[in-house]
Amino acid sequence: MRILFAVHYWLPHLGGVELEARTQARLLVERGHEVGVITSRLAGDPDTADDDGVTIHRVPANNFLERRFGLPYPVFSPQLLARTERLVDEADVVVGHTHTFLSTVAAARSARRTRTPFVLIQNNPYIEYPFPLDLVQRAADATLGRFTLRRADRLVAISEFTADYVRRLAPGRPVEVMYLGVDADRFSPVGLDERSATRDRLGLPVNSFIALTVRRLFYRNGVDSLLDAAGLLKDLEDLHIVIGGSGPDRTDMERRLREERLDRVRLLGFVPDDDLADLYRAADVFVLPSRTAEGFGLVLLEAAACAVPSIATRSGAPPELIENGVTGRLVDPSEPTQLAAALRDLVNDPESTRRLGRAAYERHHQHTWEHSVDQLEATLLSVVAGRAT
Repeated sequence: MRILFAVHYWLPHLGGVELEARTQARLLVERGHEVGVITSRLAGDPDTADDDGVTIHRVPANNFLERRFGLPYPVFSPQLLARTERLVDEADVVVGHTHTFLSTVAAARSARRTRTPFVLIQNNPYIEYPFPLDLVQRAADATLGRFTLRRADRLVAISEFTADYVRRLAPGRPVEVMYLGVDADRFSPVGLDERSATRDRLGLPVNSFIALTVRRLFYRNGVDSLLDAAGLLKDLEDLHIVIGGSGPDRTDMERRLREERLDRVRLLGFVPDDDLADLYRAADVFVLPSRTAEGFGLVLLEAAACAVPSIATRSGAPPELIENGVTGRLVDPSEPTQLAAALRDLVNDPESTRRLGRAAYERHHQHTWEHSVDQLEATLLSVVAGRAT
């Protein structure tokens, strides 16, 4: 098949959708398909590129919404429509990622005009942004989102929670659930001795209890709640909290660390991809403190593949991946007292922590990218065959 992906960003811009789409595209190329991508061109990006056999086509875009408000939403130049239609006309099937991005809207419009099958993968549910961004989200759902959903031949969501959101926007339409996966060769458990060596290499305390999160530092990801919990746990001298990732809230977090003397909280900033698996392995527990709308929680699977349990909020899809008290712990969003209590329990009971990690590994190590892309490939072949008849 000749497959065109419409994705709002591509690497080096980092985000969950970008990593998901890149993995899907590269595995489809390995399976003999021809894959292209239409995406945004930000400062320093080339117009076209080859990414391990995936052809990247970039359209100039302005990223001021992310720079100013932390909203990852590129505004494309008028070139988007013409360039997308030309690429769609050469494809057998088009895959759009998330319903309100302009790249997906343009792909949906072009697919309808050229009678090319169009599959929508919905990555996020409704995001409860603060005012006035909440009004923007509702308006985008009612206009761009419904336009895209109506034009999709097949609707796919990455969790049951996200699928319910799509069903509310597109009543009566079937929605297929396609869980994401992990690279089982890259994310895998290690023994205690190797974990100690990994901590030493990464400059982390070897004999402490390490709670890790890797998040983009902005409102919806709730990392400020983790700092609130850290303030309630100053008496736990063995607890060190490690936060990987960058984002618009970093300056405020650095100020809080100084003012509140959170000496055992460390902001790593950007985590190189080569260090990510080792960072999971170095942790005792992973924390996903999302405030709102966690569409899936790929980091939970990555941690589980390393036999590291997670504490996550009940915001969105995490309850689909974590059985409370069996493979991890669930707490209410924006409830730092609950998060602090869960962390205290695990710090005080390391055997329980290891037991949760083993159970998480047994439950989720079979969720591989190969299995996920098997499902995606079958869906694309089906929709192409259906249009041909």
